[in-house]
Amino acid sequence: PDQKNNPPLTEYVNSDKKTGHNDVLDFFYPGNVLVTSRDIITLWVARMVLTGIYNMGEIPFSHVCIHPKILDGFGQTMSKSKGNGVDPMDLIDKYGTDAVRFTIASLAGETQDVRLPVGYEDPETGEVVPQTLEHQKAIPGGGDKPRIKFPKSGKTLQYTSPWFEVDAGEPVARMVSDRFEYGRNFCNKFWNACRFAVMNLESYTPSEIKDDELKLEDRWLLSRLTTVTEEINTLLTRYQLDAATRTLRDFIWNEFCDWYLEMIKYRLRDEHLKPAVQRVLVGVLDHLLRLLQPFVPYITQELWVILNEIAPERGLLVPSKAEDVAILAAWPVVNPAWKNPGVERRFERLKETIVAVRNVRAVYKISPAVPLKLHVKATPEIAIELKEVADHFDHLAKAVLEAAGAEIVRPDGSASFSLNDADGFIPLEGIINVEEEIQRQRKEAEKLQNFINSHEKKLANEGFISRAPEELVQQHRDTLAGWKKQLESIDEIIQQLKFGKL
Repeated sequence: PDQKNNPPLTEYVNSDKKTGHNDVLDFFYPGNVLVTSRDIITLWVARMVLTGIYNMGEIPFSHVCIHPKILDGFGQTMSKSKGNGVDPMDLIDKYGTDAVRFTIASLAGETQDVRLPVGYEDPETGEVVPQTLEHQKAIPGGGDKPRIKFPKSGKTLQYTSPWFEVDAGEPVARMVSDRFEYGRNFCNKFWNACRFAVMNLESYTPSEIKDDELKLEDRWLLSRLTTVTEEINTLLTRYQLDAATRTLRDFIWNEFCDWYLEMIKYRLRDEHLKPAVQRVLVGVLDHLLRLLQPFVPYITQELWVILNEIAPERGLLVPSKAEDVAILAAWPVVNPAWKNPGVERRFERLKETIVAVRNVRAVYKISPAVPLKLHVKATPEIAIELKEVADHFDHLAKAVLEAAGAEIVRPDGSASFSLNDADGFIPLEGIINVEEEIQRQRKEAEKLQNFINSHEKKLANEGFISRAPEELVQQHRDTLAGWKKQLESIDEIIQQLKFGKL
């Protein structure tokens, strides 16, 4: 296609005025990009450039995307002659096509080659035996084909190998790798989030989203979505696929799923509040599907079809009819006016407060069903902002914002926590038994002290220090430091309990 007549892509253009060079157009037109491993730059890339200039008077491509190599688990380059390749069909059968694709994209950094240790899985029991060099090199010598033994079950099975075909009718120990749990877990998380959203889109009606209908969580999500989309645009034009997938995953998992969806549940149950939040939810889902399509095309297409049935007209800017298939959908455009650092700052404070309340519950073993009262000492401006989102404390942390302001004094018998710009207090009188809690904390302290004594004794042993690998010694030191930090926290809790100054 003619690059000069492609307005949608010019939204993201960073052009070189001298040469007319356009980074984004180069990315979207893959004929302008050579994808290669760094070990053949001289023999392949440079040679093509020189040949193009010599024969045609121009270079054959504008960009070179240099990717790492995926090595086997022992650090060797995969090759047919070594027989150490990994059968992708085994991985796809185990984890799913999109999970494998997303994981491999997440490994596509710029310089560091990636090791891919694999194992063999018993299809009946799920037991996994790590691959060894003997497994890689085992070639049938005219007799029975090599087999692998599973210690727990005692079974021996033929296994996937480039050196031989498994006998017909034989159960096969297929190749597996924990690395691909990363992609599968993400795909499952996103699928379940979309399923929850779809279940709550009954009676959805397309309409332009009005500014006065947006709540704090809506403004925060749109601000973050704008920032994330801009980051992904930049990362893709640089061919940093690993960073792009990480940015997408972190936003979808940690912000969209874990916070936004949780915060809007009460609005989806309210017939008056539901229409506005449905329009935002549908618009965001549409946007995320477009961003994810290059990385997980099968899941996004399935979800795209489902969303088309419920909301054929949608969009965060102006609702319009969606394309029939996700791959034909335009790359999403964001509104820079959505970026709001002030809203993001307020929302981060809300998140920190909710996490702090949950931590107090965890420390003192307080049931999630027990309501708590929250007192916050803060400036009048922050106190007003906290009161505006007080409902969220109730349905996300089972806590009631009892009071907030500069005049707040720490109540007797309360647990405390500090934020960047505020201090919080939770009265515990009548919620926990102080004597029982002291005893419980002392038992934990004794257990930790025994661990500490054992590790200190081991680290004081010169024989262990001199013979053990350095990484193992460092691991023991790190573990010891962590236990000491936990013991300090428990000692502080005990002192607060004893003196009634929780």
